[in-house]
Amino acid sequence: MVTQSLLALSMLSLFGRQETMDFLSNTSADDLKLVGIVALWSGLAVNCVAPYLQVSGQQAVGPARAQILYASQPLWAAIMSFFLLGEACGIEGFSGGALFLVAMFLAATAENPDPNCPAKECEV
Repeated sequence: MVTQSLLALSMLSLFGRQETMDFLSNTSADDLKLVGIVALWSGLAVNCVAPYLQVSGQQAVGPARAQILYASQPLWAAIMSFFLLGEACGIEGFSGGALFLVAMFLAATAENPDPNCPAKECEV
């Protein structure tokens, strides 16, 4: 987190020095407080806690199921944008989402292959 913060500050000083100084000189203390809170949230929650939880969960779930969750990210983004932002979704979107959920369910509930299987192809 410290490295990322230092890189961001150095980029601001190199490429946006005048714009940064204009922003800082024209803002109130409340605005600066808000920027500080947003920067802390971004640094701690988004760049520290979330990756830690992701790696911990990945170790607990296993690679196959973790990949199913990663692959479903566009589906969940579309669902959230439909409900939270009111974005439209056509019949193709709904049917594709439903088919993806069915495939995800089938993959998540499939039997694990036997690690001691003597045959060449053991997966179900």
